[in-house]
Amino acid sequence: QIRHFSTVTVLILALTVTSMLRRPIFNNPFNERIVSGNGKTTVLNCSADGQPMPEISWTLPNGTRFIGGTNHGSRHQINNDGTLVIRSTHKEDAGKYRCGAKNLMGYIEKLIILEIGQKPYILTRPRGIIRSISGEPLFIHCLSDGSPRPRIYWTVPGGHTLTRPQAVLTVPVIVIAYPPRITMGPPSSVRAETGRPIQLNCAATGIPKPEITWELPDHSVLSAAEKGRPMGSELLHPQGTLIIQRPTPSDSGTYKCLAKNHLGTDSKVTYVLVLKVFAPGKVHKSASTINWLKFSESEMLKARGS
Repeated sequence: QIRHFSTVTVLILALTVTSMLRRPIFNNPFNERIVSGNGKTTVLNCSADGQPMPEISWTLPNGTRFIGGTNHGSRHQINNDGTLVIRSTHKEDAGKYRCGAKNLMGYIEKLIILEIGQKPYILTRPRGIIRSISGEPLFIHCLSDGSPRPRIYWTVPGGHTLTRPQAVLTVPVIVIAYPPRITMGPPSSVRAETGRPIQLNCAATGIPKPEITWELPDHSVLSAAEKGRPMGSELLHPQGTLIIQRPTPSDSGTYKCLAKNHLGTDSKVTYVLVLKVFAPGKVHKSASTINWLKFSESEMLKARGS
């Protein structure tokens, strides 16, 4: 509307605002990390708002750039809301995807990292049973691969879990060697009469199987391989039992059982006192015999303390 006055001309305009221009803004402005399965359809979100409505573009890890509304082949498609759809995702699709939103007021961009997940699997598997020696370090390797990178855990025989499980491999372990341990040995002292056989037991466990030997009062050594001494009355069974078949007072003294393999030795000591019998059921108590008995008792106490 224009009005004319004597000296002034006035122009009056009526302005109606139908819309307000706005810069693009992502509905989810944060960068993302997406994990997808191999062979599955993957959807990457890039919805944005603005005035006018922004145009969405995608830049693939290999540098290829897609713009909405164009044909991008059979595997890639940009929907109307800006999401990128990748069909039959495979390992080569992993990488950094850049989504851009542009209108007259500006341009914004966000990053989406796509990882193609892979089920964990064990790379190294032992062939059969793992054998080890007691007391020696044991290394059992468990290398694995997968995406995301798997975490390894071990469950030990006691049931304790070392880390949180992600990939599991059961490994049988047999300890094939440990030092000897005497499980059944002779008493600390033994009294016997002349002529009555004496049996001294000595059984041991260990891997490899320990060799049983006896050290006699005269410091000679009797082994199971020798079984017996030609000039003595001692007989050693393969299981380790020492039998003095016809004991005399001269057989009195300290006897030591030894169990030995290449990892160590265990031993037990006993003192044997053989009494000379002069009459059935009676022991001769001469002064010399009593003194000898006192001496033998002190030797017996030494054996108990060793």
